[in-house]
Amino acid sequence: MKAEQENYDQWAWLYDQTMGPEYGQEKWKALQKMILPKLPDGAKLLDLCCGTGPLIPPLIQSGYQVTGLDASNEMLAFARKKAPEADFVHEDARHFQLKEPFDGVISTSASLNHMPTLQDLEQVFAQVYASLRPGGLFLFDLNHPQQMQKWWQGTPTEGDILEHCAWMVTPRYDIAKRQGAFQVTLFRRPASSGVTLRERLQRPFYNLLRRSRFIGLRLKLIQQFHLAEPRWARSDIDFPVIGFDLDLVIEALSKAGFCKVQVQTIDQQLTVDADHSAYFSCERSDV
Repeated sequence: MKAEQENYDQWAWLYDQTMGPEYGQEKWKALQKMILPKLPDGAKLLDLCCGTGPLIPPLIQSGYQVTGLDASNEMLAFARKKAPEADFVHEDARHFQLKEPFDGVISTSASLNHMPTLQDLEQVFAQVYASLRPGGLFLFDLNHPQQMQKWWQGTPTEGDILEHCAWMVTPRYDIAKRQGAFQVTLFRRPASSGVTLRERLQRPFYNLLRRSRFIGLRLKLIQQFHLAEPRWARSDIDFPVIGFDLDLVIEALSKAGFCKVQVQTIDQQLTVDADHSAYFSCERSDV
């Protein structure tokens, strides 16, 4: 796991500047619909696998007491800067033990897809159950096999060209093994030298490609970015993920002791199809 955590540490700054804020806005809307109205005022919340913490500031501003937990120190460093008044724990989601019980636990952006096996996911559920007060709520989202089979085709799905770097994400999925990964490809401009005339001349073109309607052209360019910017250093990081069967996840939640398990889309539709990730909500029993 040490090597995997190092990968997340390396990715932290890029995620915080790019995908993190966008994902945070989408997940904040989900929290407002699915769990926050059911919590008492000033509830204690655990943001499990909080990453760089995009959800923590709005939760604190809404009056909640928040603890963020993540296995990446670098991710937590960015989260602490966003919300120094929150509590943070550097720990593996499968093994954490916290003293005070929580009213609710959230885990967003398909973070739990990064558990390597169903048994590991069951360990997470057991720890979450133990950390909740009776009647406490648990909300998390997952990418599922049907969805990943359709969309994780081994071609880039998002990326951008910034002043100092260019990046793209390429998800792939093995249907037979129900195993996938997304590769983060990063090109970084050398910090030791200034901007070349060529780079200055190409910058207006890069800025044009950053418009949403040109995403196809932008991704094609990034795939060949070593030709456009031969001085920029390339690195690739793979993040393995598992496509957990939704019925098996429900069984695992019941095994951990959770009740009132519900699965829905972000639009609160009870039929989860290939175009939507699955949101699970459940409750620790009162006994």
